[in-house]
Amino acid sequence: MKWINRLKINQKILGSIIASLLFLSLLLGIIIWNSLTDTMAKDLKKHGESVAENIAAMSSDYILIEDYYAIHLLITRARQANEDIRYILVFNSKQVLVGHTFPDYIPKGILNAHTPQGIEKDLAILSSDEGRIHDVLVPIEDGEVGFVRVGMSEKLPREYTLSKIGDLILGTLLVCLIAVGIAYITTRIITKPIETLVDTATGISAGNLSLRAPVVDDEDIGKLVRVFNEMADNLISSRSKVEKLLEELQEKERLRDTLISKLLSAQEDERKRISRELHDETSQALASLMVTMRVLADEAEDKEQKALLYTSRDIAAGILREIRDLAVELRPPILDDMGLLPAIRKYIENFKEKYSIEVTLEAPEYPIPLDDHSSLAFYRITQECLTNIAKHTVATTVMIKIWMEDSSINISILDNGQGIQKADFEMAREQNRIGIYGMQERAELLGGQFLIREASTGGTEVIVAIPIHQKEG
Repeated sequence: MKWINRLKINQKILGSIIASLLFLSLLLGIIIWNSLTDTMAKDLKKHGESVAENIAAMSSDYILIEDYYAIHLLITRARQANEDIRYILVFNSKQVLVGHTFPDYIPKGILNAHTPQGIEKDLAILSSDEGRIHDVLVPIEDGEVGFVRVGMSEKLPREYTLSKIGDLILGTLLVCLIAVGIAYITTRIITKPIETLVDTATGISAGNLSLRAPVVDDEDIGKLVRVFNEMADNLISSRSKVEKLLEELQEKERLRDTLISKLLSAQEDERKRISRELHDETSQALASLMVTMRVLADEAEDKEQKALLYTSRDIAAGILREIRDLAVELRPPILDDMGLLPAIRKYIENFKEKYSIEVTLEAPEYPIPLDDHSSLAFYRITQECLTNIAKHTVATTVMIKIWMEDSSINISILDNGQGIQKADFEMAREQNRIGIYGMQERAELLGGQFLIREASTGGTEVIVAIPIHQKEG
């Protein structure tokens, strides 16, 4: 039935009208055929009874005096006068055939095909090679003298009926053709504005918003056209508003990216400044303090004072190491001096020593051609991932893989912890833990992609891909 849906509206309407006319014609033909057939049967019976009664009245004396020649002449003339009579049979009271109209021989079985059941007239329908025969039986003087059988053939009445049915079919076809023509013209008048609307809507959906459907005089269709044109005008207005909002949104997105980029740059500059101050000023101050405490300890005569000074010096030395480690984490000099991979390897060594978590790194042996921003982003993402693993998981091993593919640098960080669920993201959002979102922002600002998911082998996997931006200079 799908092919029906592909038809146009006027084709559907025209097809419905044609189907209705054909069904009506078929129904009328069946009704008329049955009516004519019933009428034909009644007429044949009535005519056959009339002929049989006449022959019965005129042949009774001939039967009694056994004048078979007169009987023959009587039924022969009656047969010749009525074309629809197939045969006439005359029987005496002993049911012996005394006259018939068959020219050569009597068909087998015809004599016993219809016998009298009493003194009333009777009708039997017989089948023959020529079609059905209406065999009318009329008693002669209540059957005391004999009876007459007249066989009325359906051939001529049926031919007449068929000719009338043929005329009816031709007339019906003519009416159908006229009705189809009228229906076609009517459907074209009705559906042409609708098809125009469809074509206009198709053009508008293709992007040509200037199209409008022509207004028609028809009240209903005209109202539909006016509403459609108003909708098209509103569509242009809405599209303009949407485009304006989209431009504003894109501008806000650009401003947001610029702001985030500046914030990250400011953060990195601040980290570099703090790292430099910790390394240059605080570290030197602590180093000077350590020298002073050592000199005082050497000059002290009291053993307790000397021990206290040495202990204080050791504490200051530990603080100095922690400050230097903090300065390195804030801005590792090796990242600027030797590049991304040596900086990541150094950070992994410190991480393993500090947290006792086994970390395996699989990376190229050759330097990766990245600009400073991309290198810093990769380093911070790696740093953030390892920090999250140490703080929020029970992982014992971490697998880091760095590779180049399709003009991009990719990194995968996979741990064997408990994995990450959707609820973990919601909790991180509620607790304002923005580490994951910070990593995502760093990747997307450089035109890259960020993905965090639960690994099929358990644990969590972070995958980052950033296009390669060649290092300037």
